Amino acid sequence: MMGRLLPLLVTLCLFDLGTGHGFAVSDEQIQSALPAAENWVAQVDAGHYDDSYLAGSTILHEQVSQTQWVEVMKTLRPRWGSVLSRKVVSHVYKPDGFAGKDGEFMVITYDTSFKELEAGMEVVVLRWEDGQWRGAGYTAGAKPKSHDDQSPDQDQDQDQSSQTDVQSETIPANSPNH
Repeated sequence: MMGRLLPLLVTLCLFDLGTGHGFAVSDEQIQSALPAAENWVAQVDAGHYDDSYLAGSTILHEQVSQTQWVEVMKTLRPRWGSVLSRKVVSHVYKPDGFAGKDGEFMVITYDTSFKELEAGMEVVVLRWEDGQWRGAGYTAGAKPKSHDDQSPDQDQDQDQSSQTDVQSETIPANSPNH
């Protein structure tokens, strides 16, 4: 009897029965996150902020209005200029939610060099919706300095000013939609 139930239990564990959608459990679906992130951030790179918002996830739309998204992107991206290089540093699959939100997420971190910001970093958050990865968040700024890059007398000052040294703009994960 247990031999017949085991395949059923494994199958049920792979689906979220509460919401009626299957998890992105296949390697192919998980690997599709990288090209999806590249396509989504390419819209931001091109200045197509409205299009990037419309292609975003419902989580993005619930947290930030289109007007807010466009205003922040217009403030954030043009000052750094065009992207010279972008390299994936990590991509982490979060099957059980992220930042207090339910669903499946992929968090992708890039080392990015912009024309006017050589040592940059970007974090793209995607959410699996409607059978595809959709943009759920974007953060960019100067790459934080590591302690290895500092002299010993700079360490003391760094502890008090580390937040002010990083130029970063974030679309807040929990901001009200105005």
